[in-house]
Amino acid sequence: MLGIFTNSTRIPRFLPVGDPPDCVAAAAAFSLPDLHWYVLGCHGNNVLLAGSGWVQLLVLNPMNGDQRVIPAPPDLNPNYNYGCVPECNAAVLCAAGHADHGCCQSCPFFVVCVFTVVRFAYATRYSSETSSWTRMASSPIPSDVDYRSSILIRNVLYWPLKSNYILAFGLGTRRLYHIECPPETHDVYRRNVHIMKTEDGGVGLASLTQFNLHLWAREADAEGVTGWVLLKVIELDKYLPLGASNLLPNNSHLGGRPPVRILGLVEDDDLVFIWTKTGVFAVQLKSMQFKKVFEADVSASVYPYTGFCIAGAFGCNQ
Repeated sequence: MLGIFTNSTRIPRFLPVGDPPDCVAAAAAFSLPDLHWYVLGCHGNNVLLAGSGWVQLLVLNPMNGDQRVIPAPPDLNPNYNYGCVPECNAAVLCAAGHADHGCCQSCPFFVVCVFTVVRFAYATRYSSETSSWTRMASSPIPSDVDYRSSILIRNVLYWPLKSNYILAFGLGTRRLYHIECPPETHDVYRRNVHIMKTEDGGVGLASLTQFNLHLWAREADAEGVTGWVLLKVIELDKYLPLGASNLLPNNSHLGGRPPVRILGLVEDDDLVFIWTKTGVFAVQLKSMQFKKVFEADVSASVYPYTGFCIAGAFGCNQ
């Protein structure tokens, strides 16, 4: 992982993460357009951004400097949606399907956009090879799609909804459907429930209540019925650096917000970014090693960026 992107106006929009020689400077290659563009997520070497009002999308590849502005799906026009402006989210994927991100330097790409309106979800896909959007699927849903980033697991894209559900889109099957989250997570602060990949590559959830991090997996039982299984509970206050966990949830300046919050996860790793009053920490869930990545009191989502950096390029430290 080379760094994290953020939509915050209080800190730089790209923050390098790592120690030399595995560290990249915040060079021009990683700079984002003005604040009218905001990050939706990263995948492979690409960063996906949306412009104000979802009129345009931007696919940025800091590794080779490529930038491609594409029109938003015509389906987002309120004239086609009962006069409503849909809630939207999107993800960028390598069209060649490379598992190794180093192979994606100049590959064609797909952008999969999901939007919700009048209790229906729609999925549409843009191809950089044809420069066109294609409607893929639709399905009734319990609530609108959320703004948090998607995750790709076993050729299925997952997005959180604004209620206690997950929206899923099968890239091969073109099936669009929703999954209910574990009932135990229904009362958890929404931004503290994140979709993640389990150790065996399946669908999981990380939910954070106070200082207790619950890790869930979606598994089939002996009768073939799929459901959620609680794998582990991690008491973060036993691992957080001194002072980070010494914050009661009813302190007035928190305004009712949880004392610890999940800001983002790395898709292909067990690395989680957690906000505390003393700063933001990167947490390895297997080893429970913590590293402070910045001190600012920023609660905005972060978007981890992974890629390969050659020493001397993009300001990489040697």
